Amino acid sequence: PPGPPPAFPAAGGGRMSMNPFWRRAASLVSGMASRSGITERLLERRRLSGDYRVFILEYHDVVSGGAEREGTISRERFRRHLRFLRTRCRLVSLSEAVGLLRESAPLAEDFAVVTFDDGTLGTHDAAWPVLREEGVRGTLFVTTGFVDGADLWFDLARRCLAAARRAPLPRPLKGEVLAAVGKWSTDRDIEKGLERLKRLPPEKRDALLLRLRAACPPPPTSMPPVSWDRLRRMHAEGIEIGCHTVSHPVLSLLPPERQEEEILRARDRITEEIGVTPTLFAYPNGAAGDFSETTVEILRRAGFVAACTTLRGSNRPGCDLFQLKRIGIGADSEALLAARLAGLFDEAVRARLPGAA
Repeated sequence: PPGPPPAFPAAGGGRMSMNPFWRRAASLVSGMASRSGITERLLERRRLSGDYRVFILEYHDVVSGGAEREGTISRERFRRHLRFLRTRCRLVSLSEAVGLLRESAPLAEDFAVVTFDDGTLGTHDAAWPVLREEGVRGTLFVTTGFVDGADLWFDLARRCLAAARRAPLPRPLKGEVLAAVGKWSTDRDIEKGLERLKRLPPEKRDALLLRLRAACPPPPTSMPPVSWDRLRRMHAEGIEIGCHTVSHPVLSLLPPERQEEEILRARDRITEEIGVTPTLFAYPNGAAGDFSETTVEILRRAGFVAACTTLRGSNRPGCDLFQLKRIGIGADSEALLAARLAGLFDEAVRARLPGAA
């Protein structure tokens, strides 16, 4: 893969759409671009040249009500997104999109795909009813250990560090946590700390979290997992179930045998529970440096036909199906969603604006 642009932590364990400053700035820019007609002109210019694309949207959690935390979106906003997308693209499944991208022939229109990472209960309770009512097939990339009852390590770390702000830590443990994550006095500090934790060997990270959890019991998670029973019902009604490893590690940090174990165990667990072997994969975290040629070769041997990154952008026929680009989506306005589709926050922009979209 190409050299990595700046990467940032996310509510769903990938890269967050934007930090708060850039989210405000991007909302302002996208609103101005929409009102001035720039977004529409960019779209029209691309279509006049016959340059049609496949846009793969990356969601994480959908909530039925309450605040839209970073990385989450309300059910009604999600519905508005789907209806807005339908005015600009044809909504298809990821498998259908992969079939289109495998061919060398140019596309005759723009296509959009809806994907979700991790496997939170919100994808069933809030997202699935909307998908069903709007007639849209989505793809859910499942972290199988999470569905089986384990914590998503980044969610556990976030909750433990928040709890540690309110309780004194034993001196040796406090020193270990400071060395691993830096300060954790604000939510932004914690998000930066999660990025550092991602780069630790998983065994060292998990051991530290175990001690931190014992010292500062965290509050319950706000993002519980979906169950296998619910996943089976979703799959029976057209939702594609893809693979997102067992424990959500940064795969490139693992030796080849550990990468293979994470991928094959997750594939086989999904096959056991759903009855269909997954052929679609999403790299945990998913930036350019988070997977390697070794990872791709393991996926090919395991029977996967395509894999999604978190590299921001769109896809053309003939692209590398194991480096599919996605557009990270949170609680975006329609103007910001349009700006993302227009390419205003693609990877090239991110590389020039650290911390941006």
